[in-house]
Amino acid sequence: MTPLRQLWQNMITLSDNQIGLAGLALLTGLVSAGLITLFRLAIELPLVTFFPIGSAENFEGMSQEVRSLLLLGGGALLILLFYWVPQERRSMGVTHVLLRMERHQGYMPARNIILQWISAVIALVSGHSVGREGPAIHIGAGTGSQIGQHTELAHHRLRILAAAGVASAISASFNTPMAGVIFAMEVVLLEYSIRGFIPIILASVSGAIVSRAVFGHETAFDVPALNLTSLWEVPYIMLLGVVAGLVATGYIYLVKVMQRLGHLPLVVRWGGLTLATLAISWWLPEILGIGYDTVNDALNGKVVLTTLLLLLMAKMFLSSWAAAVSFPAGLIGPVLFIGAALGGVMGQISVWLVPDYPVFIGFYTMLGMGAMMGAVLRAPLAALVALLELTANPNIIMPGMLSVVIASLVVSEVFRLPSVFQVQLGGNAQYQTPSPVRQMLRNTWVAQAMQTSVVEVQRKVGREAAGFILQRDPSWLLIAGEDTLIRPAAIAEALETDPDAETIDLFTIPADRQAAARISLKANLQDALDQMQAHQLQWLIVYRDERRHQFAGVVSREDIESYYQYRPAQGA
Repeated sequence: MTPLRQLWQNMITLSDNQIGLAGLALLTGLVSAGLITLFRLAIELPLVTFFPIGSAENFEGMSQEVRSLLLLGGGALLILLFYWVPQERRSMGVTHVLLRMERHQGYMPARNIILQWISAVIALVSGHSVGREGPAIHIGAGTGSQIGQHTELAHHRLRILAAAGVASAISASFNTPMAGVIFAMEVVLLEYSIRGFIPIILASVSGAIVSRAVFGHETAFDVPALNLTSLWEVPYIMLLGVVAGLVATGYIYLVKVMQRLGHLPLVVRWGGLTLATLAISWWLPEILGIGYDTVNDALNGKVVLTTLLLLLMAKMFLSSWAAAVSFPAGLIGPVLFIGAALGGVMGQISVWLVPDYPVFIGFYTMLGMGAMMGAVLRAPLAALVALLELTANPNIIMPGMLSVVIASLVVSEVFRLPSVFQVQLGGNAQYQTPSPVRQMLRNTWVAQAMQTSVVEVQRKVGREAAGFILQRDPSWLLIAGEDTLIRPAAIAEALETDPDAETIDLFTIPADRQAAARISLKANLQDALDQMQAHQLQWLIVYRDERRHQFAGVVSREDIESYYQYRPAQGA
């Protein structure tokens, strides 16, 4: 191994060095944000270039004929595209990221990423009622994964790099770097750790810088001045949280019901969704596309009550259908749209109930967005931080906490529902919510439980060589080419038993031999346990570079059990 490659491994790939990982995270953030920027431009430029609508989200400015042709053409193109795509390449979106993080250590195929980019652009340009954030998360996580794979990063660090890509994608999409960090750790990594915070923060900040350089400093929404006028509003805010929890519950149930369409042919699932979107958009063109222009109107109180109610129901129906049949675009945007419509309704009802009271309708609209996001995605902290960053107003924190927590409790404790992502993955036998122990093992490098005092020896050892080996006092001997471990005490006993023997055959002397399988030093402790289980073995030989037969040590099931039993006490 060259000195340069050795230095690379020691600093970047096969180490716990934070500086190296931080550098890769910074690169991931920049590349991910660049791809998200191209993604947004690919959606917006065709719409503003070829259609005189002023804004990429102003589908209402198109004629009904143009909207219909766009929808039908986009739907047909997606069906044709996916007709030729193998089933294993169709997985995409947030659920794809969660599945690859759970079962494949964050390894994400490049073809799925490319397909996600292309198909989401088609879906959004054609006006389907979906969001861009789910595809952005897949693209961001895939970017981090690909960089980690090409640099041969250890598995526990590859997962962090994929999460860093997610943070950059969220930051670049909403211009909310803090929310990007929290979402990546709350939803994707499923843990908060100092080791993960530093690289993820760097990636999120770099994503925000790229986004602001291209799109400016404004956030995704045009948020007016908001404030809590009086503490007398607190009961009404609590009511909003309850109603948001009920609506979130209805949305998740709708996704579960719509999953019954999953056995139907693609042309029926996606074609039916396209036709349903076309029919509803005839009367409610505001449901087309991402719909953030309508969200901004709701924030400013420009959408009447009945229209908000109709938009809420229509968006719930179309978005839940798309989420249930794996349509290649996201649900986070529609969830925010639904929350904005709900909050706008609650705000306008409060104006009707107390006409002389100074109510900020946009205030309730923002609270509805945060409550829906926290409850549906099971990401309350990310939702709260997003509220704070989008409004740049600390006065939103207390009422935001109240509405988000109540809505989340209604979903999780009253109706006992998981997040919508887990519902989407409910039929996937490869996915299961990780236990705390499994989560810890998956995030722990195999080197941290590995025994390194191991000496590789030939099967037949000379008396003099045996003496030198014993002087090194190894814990185990690895018989070269045999994947078998033997205790050094067996050699010492053989030397005493037969003092005239010139050589010792390690396969014929009495000894406690342990068969072992091989595993890469890139693995984590969960990888090691899984391999032991698969081969019904108690020991693994850990190789730094198996092609060059450079082994690093050995690890046993007992070593791993001792590690995770000791670690909680260590952190207490």
